[in-house]
Amino acid sequence: MTSWLRGKTHAAAGFLFDQVGGRFHADHPEEMEDMLSGPARDLYHKVFDGVDCSKIVDYHVHLLGKETEETGCYIHPAMLHGKNALQRFKAECFRSAARVAMEDKDAAYIKRLRDLNHFGCPKADRVGGHWKMCGLAFDYAYTDEGEKSLEMSSIHVPNDYSVKVAAEHPDCFIPTCSISPLRPHDEAIEELKRCHRMGVRLIKWLPNVQNFSPGDPRCGAFYDAVRELDMVILCHTGDEHSVTAGGCDDSHGNPLHLRLALDRGAKVIMAHCATEGTFEDLDNPGSGKVAGVELMLRMMRQPEYKEILFADISAIIGLKRAQHIGTLLEADDIHDRLVYGSDYPVPAINVVSSTKYLWFLGLITWPEVTALNELYRYNPLVYDFAVKRCMSSNGHKFPAHIFEEHSLLKLSNWQSMRKVEDANAGAGDSMTEPGMEHQC
Repeated sequence: MTSWLRGKTHAAAGFLFDQVGGRFHADHPEEMEDMLSGPARDLYHKVFDGVDCSKIVDYHVHLLGKETEETGCYIHPAMLHGKNALQRFKAECFRSAARVAMEDKDAAYIKRLRDLNHFGCPKADRVGGHWKMCGLAFDYAYTDEGEKSLEMSSIHVPNDYSVKVAAEHPDCFIPTCSISPLRPHDEAIEELKRCHRMGVRLIKWLPNVQNFSPGDPRCGAFYDAVRELDMVILCHTGDEHSVTAGGCDDSHGNPLHLRLALDRGAKVIMAHCATEGTFEDLDNPGSGKVAGVELMLRMMRQPEYKEILFADISAIIGLKRAQHIGTLLEADDIHDRLVYGSDYPVPAINVVSSTKYLWFLGLITWPEVTALNELYRYNPLVYDFAVKRCMSSNGHKFPAHIFEEHSLLKLSNWQSMRKVEDANAGAGDSMTEPGMEHQC
């Protein structure tokens, strides 16, 4: 009887997580185009009109794993088997959304991503190639004294793992790195240069949970290195809720902290357009808190940042962020520097985004609600793309070019850049050494 009850309990829990996490028709996204209803199929084809599938770049796709000995990936114990029910609940929701089991190898998550990618574009558009995904690395949290802290680290995805995944699946993935500026001495800059030699150009930061402020003056030398190596920082802006097992300080998500990087000429992508949270207006001390999205818009509209500041639209369809979508859709003056991002697996979590809520906000039509829900149940990556292609506010939409690789943020040619670096190294060429002063 005990084993029977345990089995029933596990089955009920699994059903609950699938309802909250990822409620999908099947594990076979290749069936989608043939199985969609007529209206859903029509919408599926319509959202790809005017977009070259081979040029689509998703600048914000998380790599995840827990096989520390095999892949180097790490998940905080509180998310796997700790006593914190909320952290375990989050982990189970992500597992369900990613369509993997806790006992699966890390490779299962990569396979799922590849399947969603390979069968994302309509069959007729796949001839030119698949869209590309930036597989995000994620550094450990470091103490203020420069010591790596597992206790403070919610997740870890090694730089070499991102490069390995991209090398094994170059038709889908673009490699990235994640380097905390709190690493000791000159280690951060040396790791930055090492990743650059491997063709990596994108650096992922989530300061809220990585225990540093992007506005810390000690980080100046790191920004100088980013500028001189022509790399780009993809930095979370706004509040954070997903990976907080190791601790979280949302004050680090204030987009104004990124002025230090921009004023030193480093390229920055503000992830999520700071669409969640309010922050101190550091430009006007004492004036109170301002919505993060308003601070982001203020910075995007500064002429001196025109060539170096960008923002991605990842996660904006989430329930806590969607109220600002209309503002972004109607901000035509910054659309030339918005880039596409999904924040996968977040959009695959069933309760994170609601098409009915988007309809309530007047961003999509009721027929689109039904068709988009159908897409979600087959392919959450396509769903995220389609929702953002459908949304409109007072006649304003995100233009098609947002969903293709930005001319100032070229990352998909990473293999060519790696070959150039290899050739330079073989010829004995040396890169310009970035300044090392005041390094964190």
